[in-house]
Amino acid sequence: MTAVAISVDLPIASSNENHYHLCNQGSTLRKPGIYIMQSNTLAAMKKGQKATIESVNAADPQVQRLMTLGLVEGAEVVFASAALGGDPLEFRLFGRGISLRQEQARHFTVAPVATGG
Repeated sequence: MTAVAISVDLPIASSNENHYHLCNQGSTLRKPGIYIMQSNTLAAMKKGQKATIESVNAADPQVQRLMTLGLVEGAEVVFASAALGGDPLEFRLFGRGISLRQEQARHFTVAPVATGG
């Protein structure tokens, strides 16, 4: 499974039921006190989904090498497929295929590309 959702019970700081704060960007509030973290990385993409790379955590030297291959902010990628075990993941980038391990793919934050309709 490529998508990851985490449910966590968190106490609400305010006693006012109509006053909720989302602590993490990309989080959605499902029920009072229960947050679902939505991962928005290359590793969480679905087959055929297009996305634009928004940011890169380049602390890892392997990730820096991937950046030299074109995985940089603003690049549009398409999730092509995954191996049977879910690792590695294959993406289309500038008309070419590139495979990444899930661990590497988690370093790239993406935003979905709206499909014209």
